[in-house]
Amino acid sequence: MNETDELIKRLDVLISLQLEQASQAQKTISITDKIKKLSDLGLKPAEIASILGKKTNYITANISSAKKTKKGNK
Repeated sequence: MNETDELIKRLDVLISLQLEQASQAQKTISITDKIKKLSDLGLKPAEIASILGKKTNYITANISSAKKTKKGNK
């Protein structure tokens, strides 16, 4: 994927998050929900960490925890 494609992908993600926030009538989105949304949109943990200003290990642990919780609910 070239640089332009990467920029487009990140812009799409930002637009999606902004739309989601606006539709929730000023309710804030938790960091966990943001991570899940970004991951669901195909971003890698390092990319998510860069966007949210967190460490990659934090993002990876959060994604892993969410997957374990999801498996436990099945």
